[in-house]
Amino acid sequence: MLDRLRAVRLVAFISLAELLILSFVGGLVSGLGQGFDLGIEWPSEPVKLIRALLQGSLEPLHRILTVLSAPFLVILAIMVSSVRRSYPFILFSSLLSILFLTLTAITGRMILLALGGYIEQPMASLTYSLNNLLATLTIGSVAMVTGILDHGLRVKISGERRIAVILHRGASAWGLIAAFLGAYMLGYTKTTQQPLPSDLFSLSISSAIDIILKAHVLSGLIAVLLTLAAYALRKSRDAWSTAALIASLFQPLLGLALLYRASHYAWAPGIYLPLHLIAAQVIIIGNAIPYLLYLYNRVTPGNIPGRTTY
Repeated sequence: MLDRLRAVRLVAFISLAELLILSFVGGLVSGLGQGFDLGIEWPSEPVKLIRALLQGSLEPLHRILTVLSAPFLVILAIMVSSVRRSYPFILFSSLLSILFLTLTAITGRMILLALGGYIEQPMASLTYSLNNLLATLTIGSVAMVTGILDHGLRVKISGERRIAVILHRGASAWGLIAAFLGAYMLGYTKTTQQPLPSDLFSLSISSAIDIILKAHVLSGLIAVLLTLAAYALRKSRDAWSTAALIASLFQPLLGLALLYRASHYAWAPGIYLPLHLIAAQVIIIGNAIPYLLYLYNRVTPGNIPGRTTY
């Protein structure tokens, strides 16, 4: 049983790492303006993928990693099914990752159609928001699998202050809102070729996208502040909350740098885009996992190592 658990944990961590790399590469492709290098065909012919890759485009790598994600998650689900009786709901979380990955791929295809002019506003921009949301949920589902399998983390979370857990929940929720709006703005700049407004601190509202920009910044700031407060009130430390804290410290600077680039270079805002994207996902998931594990421990108290229920 112990060897089986180790194998499941290893596959879960590999799957999680692959999804994070996929997300970063996807953001980098968009940041470098290479998202339409292969047109609207998906995943495209192998010869075209190799040719574009040799020519310096990262879009083929993004598509290859997307396709590779599927077998990783299927294998994880098969392996998780062998320990599902010892870990309630773990198979459900694993199956959710497959569903979310499928929907992410579908919305990714829709993004190509939006870039090709086949989808009009505001749905073209909204497609980016949906794609980013589903990608985050895919990563989060696998992260939850790793969290359920982490006995030490669950013991820590079970003894946490309720207020800290609530703050984690709020930070994750506001982070999701900020990410949804941020992806919408990315879709807007990509599909309209219009730069973002640069007058962030102006009290005047010049357009609908200006409202979205200010709402994005406000919700992101709330997520950062709640992350800092949750970490400060925690009795224990774990990798997820620490990662969220570190991402929160860098996120405002990354956001300002990205805004400057996106207000001058709408099609290719550069490296700040994937960094901002990953930091946002770490904030969302890093806060969500402690909260969800806290709920998981309450639903399955007899499954917490070292605790006896009567």
